[in-house]
Amino acid sequence: MSRKKFDKLPDFLIIGAGKSGTTSVDKYLYQHPQVFVSRLKEPNFFGYENITEADFGGNEEELAHFRISVTSLDKYLALFEDATPGQVIGETSNTYMYHEQAPERIKHYIPDVKLIAILRQPALRLYSRYLHLAREDRTPTKEFTDCLDQSTIWWQRNDLIREGFYYKNLKRYFELFPKENIRIYLYEDLQKKPLEVMADIYGFLGVDTSFQPDVSLRYNESGIIKNRTLNKIYGPGGLISKSLKAVLPGTLVHKLKDNSSLTRKVMEIRGKNLIKPAIDPELKRKLTLEVYGDDIRNLQTLIGRDLGHWLNV
Repeated sequence: MSRKKFDKLPDFLIIGAGKSGTTSVDKYLYQHPQVFVSRLKEPNFFGYENITEADFGGNEEELAHFRISVTSLDKYLALFEDATPGQVIGETSNTYMYHEQAPERIKHYIPDVKLIAILRQPALRLYSRYLHLAREDRTPTKEFTDCLDQSTIWWQRNDLIREGFYYKNLKRYFELFPKENIRIYLYEDLQKKPLEVMADIYGFLGVDTSFQPDVSLRYNESGIIKNRTLNKIYGPGGLISKSLKAVLPGTLVHKLKDNSSLTRKVMEIRGKNLIKPAIDPELKRKLTLEVYGDDIRNLQTLIGRDLGHWLNV
């Protein structure tokens, strides 16, 4: 089916992985005047289109995610209706990394789309996901060590162990799309040289590479809450956020979010209210070598990059 049959579908998609810097890249892309990014992060359209609630088999976590996602084409297209002529448009949905139908549905609608993935050492990505869920009181099980037990939900939910099998997840895209339409970045590169990474992404998208985004803010940090009362006020979905959404027009809320000084202050408060314990070295070793080792080695070949530093645990 030709793309011309649809209006304003994305030119690019950030397909994951979660807890690997995708929120930051989404925000840095949004700053570029020649780029339009959906204000709704993770619409998940290509993963959930044609899916019904009955398909989740009682998986309440993913069902809740499904209910806040965009599942109709008209609503999906509406995400991009404010883009101006000449802007490159896109969106970020980490679920596209692992949703089985996503690659084929993307190919169906936008066969010429450009795909971006940011990958993090999978054991560290999983631990960051755990800390993120701990921040929200939604840990899969009481202890992170349970992740080694294949009979647990850690191995059943897509956003936990499964998401870290990058080779398995990405090879479907490499089979369906031209290699030149896929760009893979590593989390550690984004952390160490964000402006270089963003310049490369801008070049990949065909926009001005001399534009320098403000990369001083750290978005969506994970950790264990120190002060829960403070988190209920300043945290994601906290009292301040809910109050602003309740009393202010959506456009004004977006303007406040775009205010870098205000955002920086909120991020600082949130960051100081988080404890970030290091992952147990032995658990990291087991996850890396016994769970993800073969996938990492295959991934090296797929993306043409040495990942020995991921395996050196």
